[in-house]
Amino acid sequence: MVEKNQQPIKIDLNQFKLYIDIKNKIKLTLHFDSPSRRFYLSLIAFVVNQMKILGKVTSIPLREHLELIVLVNETVGSSAGSSEKENLLPRIYRKWKNALPNLEEAPLFRVLGRKREYSEGSARTYQFTEAEKDLWANLFEYKGSGENVRLKFSIDKLGLSLDDIAVLYEEYQNGEAWEKFLSSLKERVENAPEAVVLPLPDKPSIAVLPFTNMSDDPKQDYLADGLAEEIINALSRLSNVFVIARNSTFTYKGKQVKVQQVAEEMGVRYVLEGSVRKMGDKVRITAQLVDALTGNGLMSEQYEGDVKEVFAIQDDVTIKVLTSLRVNLTEGESARTFARRTKNLEAYLKVLQAYEQRMIYNKESLARARQLAEEAITLDPGYALAHSFLALTLYNEVNLGVYDNPQKVLERAYGLAERAVALEDSLAWSHIALGLVSLTYKKDWDKAIAAAQRAIAVEPGSAQGYGVLGSILIYAGRYEEAIPYYRKAFRLSPRPLPIWLWNLASGYIAIGQYEEAIKILKGIAEKQPDQVYPHTLLATAYVLSGREEDARKEAAEVLRIDPNFSGVSFARRSPYKDQKAIDDLVSALRKAGLK
Repeated sequence: MVEKNQQPIKIDLNQFKLYIDIKNKIKLTLHFDSPSRRFYLSLIAFVVNQMKILGKVTSIPLREHLELIVLVNETVGSSAGSSEKENLLPRIYRKWKNALPNLEEAPLFRVLGRKREYSEGSARTYQFTEAEKDLWANLFEYKGSGENVRLKFSIDKLGLSLDDIAVLYEEYQNGEAWEKFLSSLKERVENAPEAVVLPLPDKPSIAVLPFTNMSDDPKQDYLADGLAEEIINALSRLSNVFVIARNSTFTYKGKQVKVQQVAEEMGVRYVLEGSVRKMGDKVRITAQLVDALTGNGLMSEQYEGDVKEVFAIQDDVTIKVLTSLRVNLTEGESARTFARRTKNLEAYLKVLQAYEQRMIYNKESLARARQLAEEAITLDPGYALAHSFLALTLYNEVNLGVYDNPQKVLERAYGLAERAVALEDSLAWSHIALGLVSLTYKKDWDKAIAAAQRAIAVEPGSAQGYGVLGSILIYAGRYEEAIPYYRKAFRLSPRPLPIWLWNLASGYIAIGQYEEAIKILKGIAEKQPDQVYPHTLLATAYVLSGREEDARKEAAEVLRIDPNFSGVSFARRSPYKDQKAIDDLVSALRKAGLK
């Protein structure tokens, strides 16, 4: 154990924060809050530790430590530092040279305690004095080349010594902290499950990557995202095509990955990628389809036209993909696949933004999603998807306990979902919304199951449909029936939504397979440490498996995140058909220390 240190610079590998407090010069708290960012803070800690071993502030050659750096990248960095080992050092060199010293735009960390001048975005800047920016830039020094990079954390340029900087991990500091940190990473690798090789489906299989936004305005991301989204949706309506769900392929957004890597990780043969550049009212779109097994390009198209033509371009890209894959459509399939959802581009983009906000799943993001969906309905009152997303957002807000009168809100959500089905019966999201709201508002499990089954019928490739049907069956107490639907959802979306995993884990708990549930929930909690739900279910699973000390630790995490958490309220919001399941949940949470 060490006493709380007072060094001006502290590198905290527990919370991945860098604290700098040099009197009369600079005071900053930086949060490295993504896998890539955590990797680069760990790299700074490594350089500092090496300097402490040598007893002087100096540049550290990285090539001789490559295996260690690869370990850090593959664990805390989730391989975000580089997709390939041989490219890791050049990429570090570029980041250190171009990104880490950039305090004002903060591409690799969030500056805590200071607001940006405008709303968050890569084109916005924090406000710092010139002296602060100069001091920050002086901290970083790079030498050599991309292949032989040497890095230095140049505290000497700020008038500090090695004694003025501390590396922290758990209750340890400096060399001992770094060794404990490395040991935890090695243990993570040793305990990691073996990589699963996904077999190719027996029909044309494709992953549609998020299209790259080549415009100067980062807000145009939604236009690029929408293009990929619509192609995925169109393909998922066909029973003779296997297409990976959006929430999995969009994990590659902003990353430089090879087509072969995507195909291997998603278990598909073909990959579609492209780009979008918006210039005023004009748009330029490119699309390439690649056979990952052979490396051959099957299709390469470029389109230029008015932004209002984007819907026609989406359809044309989809048709050319199907032609390249030699997929023939019946008349009915063609009508369903290319059904026009809205002609209002602004409404369409607002719905895309609402989807993004709803997936963040906190009170602030859901409020923004609700506003966007309502604005989309105002622009196009006949837009079924907007009605569906508004219904789902209200449903999500009720689950988070936002409203004092949840039944009134659910009544509105139910009406919106029914309206969505009436507007467009062939849209899976309409039935998904109706199924989930029916469950919570009407307590009508049969109607909810029928709605989810209808979602799959109109969209056979809908991972969302299978995931929601699995969840509804869990709530209906039909636990064993739910598992095969989750397996189908996970195959269509190899990087599944956390809520599917939560609900599957609750099913495993219900049938007494506690270790299966604990394994799933620990994985979620590690990736989303500030989400209440996985910690709550972990506490439940630990109590029921006789591990009450572990349960109390998880209960402490729940109260850390939400000091006002109520186990009774939580259980009441869970739409289980079986009252015994609710009673057992409340009892387990009380044993864990949650009222």
